Amino acid sequence: MFKVFVEYAIKPEGRDSYLIYMRELQSREGRLELLEGTDQPGLFVEIWDGVTYEEYEQMKDERLQEASTSVGKASWGQWITGGLGKLHMWHFKQV
Repeated sequence: MFKVFVEYAIKPEGRDSYLIYMRELQSREGRLELLEGTDQPGLFVEIWDGVTYEEYEQMKDERLQEASTSVGKASWGQWITGGLGKLHMWHFKQV
């Protein structure tokens, strides 16, 4: 079994468009769980189940592209506090 963890902080001014995008993504992807820090509001972790390493690499590449939302286009770099350099992704396998 494989899991992908994605961690980042979202800028307060980008929160609404980010959440719209993530709700759309969750409705398309049944294997995505989204969590927000209770002691650090705005800090998000995505947990993806059953993602192969090849899919993981594609996911990483896509994060560098614009994201299409129902309210238009948005860049992950515009949403993330500190820009894309602060987006962290890891792929894990079961031991």
